[in-house]
Amino acid sequence: MNAQTPRHIAIIGSGPAGCFTAQALRRHWKDAEITIFDRLAAPYGLIRYGVAADHQHTKAVTRQFDRNFSSGDFRFAGNVEVGTDIDLASIRAEFDIVVLATGRWRDRTLTVPGAHLDGVLVSGDIVNALNTVPRPNIPMPAIGQKVVVVGAGNVALDMVRFLIKTAADYADSDVSPEALDSYLDSPATHVTVLSRSPIASAKADVAMIRELGKIPGVRITVANSSPATEDNTLGRKREAAFADLTSHEVEDARAHVHFVFGATPSRIGGTQHVETVHLSAAPAGEASVIPANTVISAIGFDVNAPGHWHYAEEYDFAPSDDLGRVGPGLYRSGWLKRGPVGAIPANRSDAHQVAKEIIADFESTDVDSADSPLKSAGGYEALPQTLRDQAVSFADWGRIDAAELANADESRIRRKFHDHEDMLAAAHPQNA
Repeated sequence: MNAQTPRHIAIIGSGPAGCFTAQALRRHWKDAEITIFDRLAAPYGLIRYGVAADHQHTKAVTRQFDRNFSSGDFRFAGNVEVGTDIDLASIRAEFDIVVLATGRWRDRTLTVPGAHLDGVLVSGDIVNALNTVPRPNIPMPAIGQKVVVVGAGNVALDMVRFLIKTAADYADSDVSPEALDSYLDSPATHVTVLSRSPIASAKADVAMIRELGKIPGVRITVANSSPATEDNTLGRKREAAFADLTSHEVEDARAHVHFVFGATPSRIGGTQHVETVHLSAAPAGEASVIPANTVISAIGFDVNAPGHWHYAEEYDFAPSDDLGRVGPGLYRSGWLKRGPVGAIPANRSDAHQVAKEIIADFESTDVDSADSPLKSAGGYEALPQTLRDQAVSFADWGRIDAAELANADESRIRRKFHDHEDMLAAAHPQNA
């Protein structure tokens, strides 16, 4: 090990941003000890708990991280919440470099009158229920048969796909059977999707739009406010994908999905519960009042929601596409850096950029200067024994993983634990 190699690196958050950053740093610094902390007992954050349950192929990216953990490239320290179990200053005192990769996960909520009514839901609660987030566990909210989805990005399309799929469409997935069964007892028959933007500037990926066309038994119609200009190549591709959806002949449809682009919700009607959604703007010929008993908002995340980074309130976490540096030896990566946009490939690209920045910073600093991030600290082994005893190692996670695989229902690949304490009991059977 030379003097310009950090000895101990801590990454807070084991989601894709944290793991990709660790990979990039490992490739450059072969000898540094890298520890990835997570408040949950299971690794992989957004991949395990945020990716739609019917997109198992996306979750396969964890296999490469499994190899890193198994080979000792990284140490997993789950069940350690920075800010609760240990403060950030204590972590920084023992590690040469600390990378924050804890993401942002609170949904933006609707602000129109009536948004407080029963039946108004955020998409994150549904995603959490389907993915069995354990801390805290959120049961599947009640969803009626007439649903309005507000938003037309990829998360909104995730919601639409969930609303119109059948039980058979979740074969070989890790979906929560309780959450899915709760919904499928009385699934939606009418789904209206509202987007303020025309198709050309909506956020949905073309591949996600086309995926809707593979679901049988569903009639899809579209109203648009204005067409894409000739030079808007992506917008025209998106329009073509929606046009293809509407061209499918469907007899005896079990559900009807109607996309309305260029629609502005102005009010949600009802006394105690949702009854209608009112529009202040809509394409010609569209109704201005939509009957509904459920409204699902899928309008992104609240980057200013308090509490997400309570462990580091003194720092500014306004989204940035530039530097990941937060302070000397302290960096951020992923959604915590650039805001809650982009999927796993974007996290990979961002993590590599941050890793390059960390390496350049570290190797350009005079190790004998007062500003040198190189410390004579002890890393993970210097943390309190009680903290290390409560931590879930990757081997401990292996016992949770094995239990979930063994508990899987027929045609499912795993059955996740609902309760964080049950996960710890599986991880540490000697303490049970």
